[in-house]
Amino acid sequence: MSWSSSTRLLCVCVLTVGALTMLRTGSADAATVTAKPTADEQTELAKHPSYSGPLHVLEANADNRIHKFLEANEGKTVYLDVSIVRYVPMDPSSLDTPEARAATDRFEHPVFSKCWPDQRAEYIGILNFGEAGFPLPLDDADIEAGCATRVRFDLPMIESVSAFPVAWGDNKAQVFLRGFFDVSKSVLEGGKTLYTLKQQDDVPYETRLAFDKHKTGKQPEADLSLQTD
Repeated sequence: MSWSSSTRLLCVCVLTVGALTMLRTGSADAATVTAKPTADEQTELAKHPSYSGPLHVLEANADNRIHKFLEANEGKTVYLDVSIVRYVPMDPSSLDTPEARAATDRFEHPVFSKCWPDQRAEYIGILNFGEAGFPLPLDDADIEAGCATRVRFDLPMIESVSAFPVAWGDNKAQVFLRGFFDVSKSVLEGGKTLYTLKQQDDVPYETRLAFDKHKTGKQPEADLSLQTD
């Protein structure tokens, strides 16, 4: 499928698959959970570490929070409530055309140009994104050096982009993801760290319910349009 500058869609699709419950929470009127957990819910919440917030793959994760979270929880099952902004997938056969280059600023973007060794691979999936995953930038120095850390989502139960809550712009897309994942760590060729987050289907209903209720929050809406002067 090809995406061009005429693509202006806003698609919010929700699908619950096994243990992965995904919900778009980016809108300004999204409910924020404030109720105090019950004793039973506290017991469930104590079973897994959790992270809620943006997971940046096109800009620095300057607070280092996601890096520290993944490092601290290697080998564990964690709960994630994240939003990810990435470029709209573009057909590799059109990448070198003037029309394609005029429709996006990705080729001038420092993370895309320095941390995507194979720029054509960014067409693969919306989150099932190749063996090397997404870059997980830390700061400007890390970006300049090519991004030392990457993150890959392993989603065996998801087969279609329609399974994700996604806001589409003409240049970028924002994906909203919620669920339980096993965290594993490996080293790629060249010494980069790769965290693989594998979707889990065997988390009890009571546990999922408690985390969905008490460990989610508002995700900021991103500007997804091409900025021109």
